[in-house]
Amino acid sequence: MEKLYLEGTKTMLLENNKELKLDYYLVEDQKGHEQNAMLYGIKIVQHMENNSESEYTDPISYSKDLVKEMVHKLWYYDVTLTSMLEIVDDMVSDCVL
Repeated sequence: MEKLYLEGTKTMLLENNKELKLDYYLVEDQKGHEQNAMLYGIKIVQHMENNSESEYTDPISYSKDLVKEMVHKLWYYDVTLTSMLEIVDDMVSDCVL
């Protein structure tokens, strides 16, 4: 079963004076039928006016702390859906899981 944990929210004002709201989630997913084997990924939900879009990574690691730290970096640096997967891929390549 998948669980979402909201780790941060950011609102940005775009050039056309529209607001873009981003929600950054830690995703917890149970691996198979094993109760203690949790995998963690990242999801960003983008809201603008009455539209919502989201992007989700495949599970990244068994380490909740590692993935949570990644989510916080994405939030801190204002990462949007456009570049999320590429940046997460770079972050994963830079660390040992």
